[in-house]
Amino acid sequence: MAHQAARLNIRLYGSFSLWWSDGAEIDLRSAKAQALMALLATAPDGKRTRSWLQEILWGRSGETHGRASLRQALSALRRILGPAAESIFLITQQTIRLRTDCLVLVGSPTDGELLEGIDIREDGFEDWLRAQRAAVSDAAEGTDGTSSKPAPIPLTTVPKGGAPAPFSGLLQPSPADVQKPLPPRSDRLRPVVAVMPFAGMDTVGQGSHLGDAIAQDVTRSLSRSPFLQVISHLSARSESLRSADLSQVKSLLGVDYVVYGHVRLSGETFRLDVDFVDMATSELRWTREYSVKLADFLGGGDGVVQDVADAINSAIFNEALAPLAYQSVRDIDTHRLLMAGITLIHRLALGSFAKGRECLEEVIRREPNHAIPRAWLARWYILSVKQGWTIDAKQDIEKAYAAGEEALDRNPTCPFSLAMSGFVRHHLWNFDEAFARHEEALSHDPNHAIAWLLTGVLFSFMGDGANAVENTEKARFLSPLDPNRYFFDSITAGAHAVHGNYGEALRLTERSLKAHPRYASTLRVRTYALEMVGRHEEAKSTAEQILKYDPDFTVQKYLKTNPGSMSNIAESYGKALRAAGIPDR
Repeated sequence: MAHQAARLNIRLYGSFSLWWSDGAEIDLRSAKAQALMALLATAPDGKRTRSWLQEILWGRSGETHGRASLRQALSALRRILGPAAESIFLITQQTIRLRTDCLVLVGSPTDGELLEGIDIREDGFEDWLRAQRAAVSDAAEGTDGTSSKPAPIPLTTVPKGGAPAPFSGLLQPSPADVQKPLPPRSDRLRPVVAVMPFAGMDTVGQGSHLGDAIAQDVTRSLSRSPFLQVISHLSARSESLRSADLSQVKSLLGVDYVVYGHVRLSGETFRLDVDFVDMATSELRWTREYSVKLADFLGGGDGVVQDVADAINSAIFNEALAPLAYQSVRDIDTHRLLMAGITLIHRLALGSFAKGRECLEEVIRREPNHAIPRAWLARWYILSVKQGWTIDAKQDIEKAYAAGEEALDRNPTCPFSLAMSGFVRHHLWNFDEAFARHEEALSHDPNHAIAWLLTGVLFSFMGDGANAVENTEKARFLSPLDPNRYFFDSITAGAHAVHGNYGEALRLTERSLKAHPRYASTLRVRTYALEMVGRHEEAKSTAEQILKYDPDFTVQKYLKTNPGSMSNIAESYGKALRAAGIPDR
């Protein structure tokens, strides 16, 4: 049908969705196209300057390339929208405007974080998104409006029985949500991914050898992730797959995601083009280009390999969130549901956190004899206590203990379950049993990053900075693809603070807070380290953030609930927190 007179519906909270008012979905596959629509939709009167959009979305590319990229993105967007784009967009040489009378904003912050799952590595966009999320959080918590942060995206509630007005929040599913066809459900607990050899685009065969080597290294890097099931390189490069199309690859390997592409040699450099396909829909979800010096790769440099592996890993976690926008949790693939749950419980926004528990409980319902989802549920209860979101801390710790023990009942040698069971014992102040659980986890898997990390936490609680740093740094080395790097950075920052390495502690807390600015433990470590190096005003500012997110927080509350209070380090922390303005009682 023609959509010239139709409105656009856009969902910005949770996974991004765009559809016409008649329910027809608009498939924007590019993350930057989605971000461009979001930036325009949230602008005053829907208008942004070209220069601002270029800086936000293509700031790393330079002015000339950024200008060209914006033109290409806008051209692609207008092509997808068809003839209606002429009336929806008002474009000049200086500005781009999205007519707000053609737009309906669907949803509310209860549906999830703003633009959940969009991964764009541009400093300008990351800063904008972080500020908007903070503003939404402030509005939800009832701030007085005097903050210097940007105003949250406007939302109003539609009266019962009323028609949706522009920029109105609807809590019921849209027609597109209801009508979207559901693919057959998979009950695998881990997604299966295959990295096909990258084809060489030359006549002498050197590119093929190089492409094969890169694919092999990417496969090895991905195999280090405990969340993925990775097809071996030998299987992916088998003769039977040389001329196979994607449907045959899916049939022969049983994969959920496929990565493929090609290599172009050009003198001393090569260009690597990588495509990522979701096999549930056979959709190309993203494509990336990398320009690499040949000598760097052949000399053992793994920069491009790590970048590709990290992009794949992030994409798989982000893709897991998408079905939550239009499917019941009971209809979503088990591996997507588990990864969505893991992602959401670390978003540290209350709505997302609660949704994460729902995902985990549905996986447990389907897989009652599997240990891993129960161990993650134990982690959920502990995080609820650490973030101050619990109604009854004692009861939640008891539930965490029960979930951890139930996980070990299903698999007494599961390293992750052992590590989580030990983590619960941190909060029962039973260090001996906690150490024993972590050691047992490492006896089954000497490279288990979480077990090393949590062992480091115990040493921090005991005031043993040297061992704390050694264990936590080893954990960070073993977990290059962990989607919750902020947690590793936060724990390692605490270890460095205990050891007196305040500069490194501050560097790591800054990185951790960039990913999750509300994480209470990181804020406490940063406050302490700032006081210890004499940066009192910055320490006061960080302490204000702690009280903003947890108004009831006191030094005595910290000492009463923190297992580290059994060591001298707790007294030092208490003095620093008081000096920074945290009330004693």
